[in-house]
Amino acid sequence: MRDERHYPGYRVVIVTLDSHSAGPCERVTERLAEDFPGLRVTVHAAATWSENPGALVRAKDDVMNADIILVNLLFIEEHVNAILPELRARRDDCDAMIGIIADKQIVQLTRMGDLDMSKPASGPMKLLKKLRGNVRDDNGQVKTGGEKQMAMLRRLPKMLKYLPGKAQDLRAWFLVMQYWLG
Repeated sequence: MRDERHYPGYRVVIVTLDSHSAGPCERVTERLAEDFPGLRVTVHAAATWSENPGALVRAKDDVMNADIILVNLLFIEEHVNAILPELRARRDDCDAMIGIIADKQIVQLTRMGDLDMSKPASGPMKLLKKLRGNVRDDNGQVKTGGEKQMAMLRRLPKMLKYLPGKAQDLRAWFLVMQYWLG
């Protein structure tokens, strides 16, 4: 993992719309502390930034020092523009940056393992788009909108586990999204 003499602990930063995930993240961090000493998970809620400028400053500072950054539910232009420069600046120097269920600019910053969403779709991603097709419910009716997307989200990791290489990193991205939605 990391050389603890140079990198004390491991910093995970979550930037999201509101603070609803702060409690669960705190509880998980407490449980993981025994197995991962020095693990620090912080959650920053973009909804508080306009009322509390100090919260935005802390979020930016944590992003610039994070080892793993997860960003989700940021669609409002004001929120995206407030943190986007720091995310771009940190992207190549952190261990992983994961953008899920967010503005396209944020999702494109995703970089984990060999998966780099800033590059054009190739290999596994192209294949997935071809395989996407229509998803049908139990009655044979074509699902639309959110139903179709959720069915695809459940099916993709199962398909990807049989493809080697970069497909495993893409699978991990989908699993992160599944976990977050759960």
